[in-house]
Amino acid sequence: MVIFILLFSFSLNVHAQTDMEIANAAFENKEYATALNLYQKLYEKTRSAKAKVDLNFKMAECYRYTGHGLEAVKWYDKAKAGGYENPNYLYHQANIYLQLGDYENAKSKITAFLAAVPDDKDGTLILNNCNYALSLPKDSTLYTFKNESSLNSKYNDYAPIQIKDKLYFTSSKIVDEKLDKTYSYDGEGFSDIYVTSYSNEDKSYNKPKKVEVLNTPFNEGVMTYCEKTKTAYFTKCNDNKSKSESCIIVETTLGSDGNWSAPTPIKLSFKPTNDIEHPAISADGNKLYFASKMEGGNGGSDIWVMKKNGEEWGEPVNLGSTVNTERNEMFPVATETALYFSTDGLAGLGGLDLYVSNFNGDGTLSKPVNLKPPFNSAGDDFFITYNDSEKSKGFLSSNRQGGVGGDDIYSFYLTPVLLTVKGRIFDVDSNRAIANAQVVLTASDGTTDTAYTNANGEYSFNLDKNKDYKINAIAPGYFGDSRKLSTQGEKFSKEFSKATGHNYDFGIKRIPKEEIKIEDIYYDYDSYTLREESKPSLDKLVKLLEDTPEANVQINSHTDERGKFDYNMKLSENRAKSVVDYLIEKGINPTRLSSKGFASSQPVVKNAKTEEDHQKNRRTTFQVLKND
Repeated sequence: MVIFILLFSFSLNVHAQTDMEIANAAFENKEYATALNLYQKLYEKTRSAKAKVDLNFKMAECYRYTGHGLEAVKWYDKAKAGGYENPNYLYHQANIYLQLGDYENAKSKITAFLAAVPDDKDGTLILNNCNYALSLPKDSTLYTFKNESSLNSKYNDYAPIQIKDKLYFTSSKIVDEKLDKTYSYDGEGFSDIYVTSYSNEDKSYNKPKKVEVLNTPFNEGVMTYCEKTKTAYFTKCNDNKSKSESCIIVETTLGSDGNWSAPTPIKLSFKPTNDIEHPAISADGNKLYFASKMEGGNGGSDIWVMKKNGEEWGEPVNLGSTVNTERNEMFPVATETALYFSTDGLAGLGGLDLYVSNFNGDGTLSKPVNLKPPFNSAGDDFFITYNDSEKSKGFLSSNRQGGVGGDDIYSFYLTPVLLTVKGRIFDVDSNRAIANAQVVLTASDGTTDTAYTNANGEYSFNLDKNKDYKINAIAPGYFGDSRKLSTQGEKFSKEFSKATGHNYDFGIKRIPKEEIKIEDIYYDYDSYTLREESKPSLDKLVKLLEDTPEANVQINSHTDERGKFDYNMKLSENRAKSVVDYLIEKGINPTRLSSKGFASSQPVVKNAKTEEDHQKNRRTTFQVLKND
């Protein structure tokens, strides 16, 4: 009986070891979905604490490779708790948090990793990414993004390209689980090219269909199209006869009947030393950009270009360190003016970030610029295409949080910028609303719009972008008022109102019958020449007259009671006239102005004794004579 138990125990150990070997072999072959399933079964059977630590780490790795980041973080923590000592788990956790957009946690993990491995280049890049992301402004509503859920599945759907009225894209979706093969790397289906069109009636895309003539039982995708030559290029990996992993670029022509020709490999004047994929054709059809890890590159996947030479494509040229880094550059998209691509080798928000490099006059490329949010996210963002030259709408691919599946297709368009101004016209003394007040909006191009206040004294206008405005508030029996407003540089919708911190309410004052003193008017002794410090007060009067265009006014000048009356009369007349002259100089119509000197005939303080009383008598005033 004892011998039987020992033999049975030995048999179990051999069986477990065999299962581990199978799981490890799947892991080494990058069949992570398969390996994970085997490790999970082994984990339930294993009693050894040391073995469980190893399984914890390997399951974390499988979760990471299959895109289940938070599960990976959890199993890394279990491995650490069990005694796992290699700090690489911190690096992986930081990278996962980075891809999730949790930049604070990512920074914490990568800082701990760099404390253990100070000079690690990849760790330093993640730290730079965290700092870059945390430095960006939070507002990113310039474009509106939409997950095209009618196109996306729980698998990977990406690289959309508009060709005439149809949208082509790549998908690894499994349509028939019994017939469709799956990829043991991640459990996805083999990628194919799909086509759909937009239904204006349903306001959505029609059900996508495979483009049968372009697809094989293996992997196809990432299409680019040249309108000039009516030729499309795309990546094709493996074929019906080969089991080896290899990716090439094939071409197909769009016929006048809307059908594609059978794809054929492009003719090359060289023998590739590695996969060539992600083609991007130039607008003239003479240059083909692509991604490859071929020899002579800068590191991981680089972007290369080759020129058309008759029927063949010439030797590839690496785009160099301006574009390529030690890490990965891929998914190029070429336009007439720029090259768009994705990289994980430059500072970004996490994963692959979209960059643009403009073509210089000599054909060279400028320093790449990060497209920032909302184009870039914490996930992988790649393959951006615009549907018009104004870049007002387009598509991109991303596995950002909140998607339907893995990589998803997103459409985007410039968010409509709605600019409005709202205000209230009221009596400044009583605070009562003034109904039917006229409000005139004048733009810098001379166009005007007029509104009248409602019973609550309220008005509003819609505004255009990049314009300067003047708003005039006019009401019978009141002095007018005006204020300037500018929409220059406004990129987002905005309301100009008191509620939003942009006050365009107008408290206006009823016009009195009595004369009104103009404060701070000064002359030199025995002179009617205006002193410089008088002009700010007179400029306020200029504005008041401009804002009250129907008002005719009389400028009055008064002296104190000292001196000869006739002399003071002449002085006061000249002083009043000097004010009128200044107003005319500033653009006020002379027909609206008159002046009068009163000498000492209308003292404020009769028989003044003190200098203060004399000062009260010396004054310049204005009086509204007419306000139609």
